[in-house]
Amino acid sequence: MVQSNHKIPIARPYGLAREESSGVRPSVQALVETVDQSEPAFILIAAELQRIRRTGGDLDAESIGQAIADGRRKYAQHLQDEEDRRPSRIPSSIVYYARRGRLVKIGYTAKPRKRFAGLLPDEILAWEPGGRPEEADRHQQFSNLRLSNAAEYFTRHATLDAHIAQVREEFGAPDPAWPTLQNLRQRPSRARLPELPLTAHLVTLEVGTRQLGIRLGTARVWIHRKKLDHVLRDENGVQLYFLSDLKSLASGGRSAT
Repeated sequence: MVQSNHKIPIARPYGLAREESSGVRPSVQALVETVDQSEPAFILIAAELQRIRRTGGDLDAESIGQAIADGRRKYAQHLQDEEDRRPSRIPSSIVYYARRGRLVKIGYTAKPRKRFAGLLPDEILAWEPGGRPEEADRHQQFSNLRLSNAAEYFTRHATLDAHIAQVREEFGAPDPAWPTLQNLRQRPSRARLPELPLTAHLVTLEVGTRQLGIRLGTARVWIHRKKLDHVLRDENGVQLYFLSDLKSLASGGRSAT
């Protein structure tokens, strides 16, 4: 556990170490004493134990175990709060470029760690200082690549890639601690993947071929021949395709099968 020299503003509780003052059974007292007083979270653990006793709760093995877990959780949150307050090279608000499949999301946030934990992009490509106005400027700058006015997702293009590379060079790499699918130990279930850009520009193979009057078998041949590839999957794991890719192949590729 990370150590911190910052004093937590909670008074050290008394009376927990002596059976005669706490009324704790000897077996339970032994469990209380297993909590190492040199542990950084000890004050918070002891405060949880004191709260249980003050509110008339029973100090049994289950409640003591819960007090230990709650104290450690609060201490971990304390450390995180301290870390968030430390001066950082990352400003208070950023415009970010996050990759999801073959798309790039351009957004802004004042809480990148929390934002990316919810978004869970494949990777964060770059960031730059900015807020809503700067985000709007970028959306306008790359409006020709935008999936729709309601989406913050953009198709990959040399101009966008060059801009991302320039931003990354100027402001440095993203914080490696920001949550992404790349740095998760276990890939989340499909149901947890959030904020997929489900717009009229992204369709399932069945919907896209039906809209364009293409035979489903023809589209599957394009996939087999690697002329067509899905962009990403929806929350149910169904593959999604750019409708424009299907249109392009349909306009000159009907004979490709």
